[in-house]
Amino acid sequence: MKNLKVIIVDDDLSSKTLLGHYIQLFPGYVLAGEASSGEELIELVNKKQPDIVLVDINMPGINGIEAAQLCKEMVPALQVIFTTGYDEFAVEAFSLSAVDYIVKPIEKVRLLISLEKAKIGLQLHKRLEAKQGAAAINKLAIRSNHAFLYLDMEDIVIVEKEGRKSIIHLEAEQVESSDSLQDIAKRLPKYFYRTHRSYVVNLRKIVKIEAFGETYLAHFADSDKIAHISKLQIQTISRLMGK
Repeated sequence: MKNLKVIIVDDDLSSKTLLGHYIQLFPGYVLAGEASSGEELIELVNKKQPDIVLVDINMPGINGIEAAQLCKEMVPALQVIFTTGYDEFAVEAFSLSAVDYIVKPIEKVRLLISLEKAKIGLQLHKRLEAKQGAAAINKLAIRSNHAFLYLDMEDIVIVEKEGRKSIIHLEAEQVESSDSLQDIAKRLPKYFYRTHRSYVVNLRKIVKIEAFGETYLAHFADSDKIAHISKLQIQTISRLMGK
């Protein structure tokens, strides 16, 4: 396996420096970037596409748990290790499927154990993706009104989050599902992309993207529906669309 890319986010310089020093000592890992806030972490993950992030929880603005959740929506395979001076966030952290939760001060051996857990998590994720890809048919199974519906992937234009529900917009109709947007996104092929916290779109059907205030709007073939693209995602979308 290639060297795994690690990003550190911590608003305390001494903690960030120590973690960076440890990572440089471990074979198989490379420091891909550092951030001092949740906002910086989101931008860095979007740009660097790392394998592992070490996230301090207590930070101003977007805290570590909120930032990590947004990052995992962008990079589902991302392995998250939380670091903190306190242990009261442990339950909330593990509900995000975190690899580990380390209370400061962090020892070198303890960090290495966590990184090795993350490595195993990445290997399992790749095996699961391969297994699902080999067995996949071109249908999306969703729960709707106490029944299962099987939708053709190619007919799906947008999946939109609406409260606790998801609305799947097809070319000719829309279907409501109790499945979460995040769960549906995991089961869609790679030509679908989460452009915004409330939208997953079929990139093959985008015909126009236009600026709209502080965000962007995507327009689609065979549909009057539009979807938002966040400023954090517009560069990635442009690259995926071949611009």
